[in-house]
Amino acid sequence: MKERKLKKRNLMESPALVIAAFGTTSRGKAAYDIFDADVRAHFMSIWPETHIVWAYTSEIVREKTGSPGILQALASLEGHGYSKAVVQPLQIVPGTEYQELMEMCVNFPGLRVAMGETLLHRWQFVDEVISAVARDFIPDGINIAVAHGTPLCADPANILYQGLDHYLTQKFQNCFFATIDGMPSLDIVLGKIAAKTSAKKARLIPLLYVSGLHVEKDLLGEGQSLKAELQSLGLQVDYLSVAHEGGSFVKSLGFYEEVRRAFINRIERAFKLLYYY
Repeated sequence: MKERKLKKRNLMESPALVIAAFGTTSRGKAAYDIFDADVRAHFMSIWPETHIVWAYTSEIVREKTGSPGILQALASLEGHGYSKAVVQPLQIVPGTEYQELMEMCVNFPGLRVAMGETLLHRWQFVDEVISAVARDFIPDGINIAVAHGTPLCADPANILYQGLDHYLTQKFQNCFFATIDGMPSLDIVLGKIAAKTSAKKARLIPLLYVSGLHVEKDLLGEGQSLKAELQSLGLQVDYLSVAHEGGSFVKSLGFYEEVRRAFINRIERAFKLLYYY
């Protein structure tokens, strides 16, 4: 076979950064805006040439906003002369979605991609994140931490969800753990609360990055929501709010400075992997 040289004009020396999020069309996207500002302030002060783009894994979000998906983002970078990229997903757990995303990225032709780890990728990270969140627990009632969950029995994220259930309920006597779309389910946890507590107050703690539709409907909606079910048990239900640019938002994980810093640490590690390997 005749030897061919790779010719590419405007070859970029530094890697690009792709932030991959599920996305949302709700006002909860403010959490993404805050993270974007933090990332740009941090990395532009270190490497001013860093090119940062966002990609969304939700097809519905892409259709409604016109934003690119991960393959579109990577193809655009490759077309503009990049040969290396860091992809940082804003996923909480390393489940099937993370594995699928990693497979697409590391096998993308023309780019050497380093994947950043998820928020709760290691038990050390679990301890750090929960320590930050637990400062918002109420001492004179029960706290219910709610994650997304997965409907797939074989999803590797299930071991972490079960571990979170054990971790939270063993470490905090007044804490329950539930998932919206998996195990332990909201119904199971409601049964435990009805049988085991005489508390009068409950605080909802979303372990979700944005305060999107799951928070607005499944947790706090006026219809059949976790808040309504808890109120039917006679509990006074509250949640924390944060102010941002004149608006008020339910405090999801994206509003914790420690969580944003954790994701920036994941990005820094991925950049180092590209440099050394």
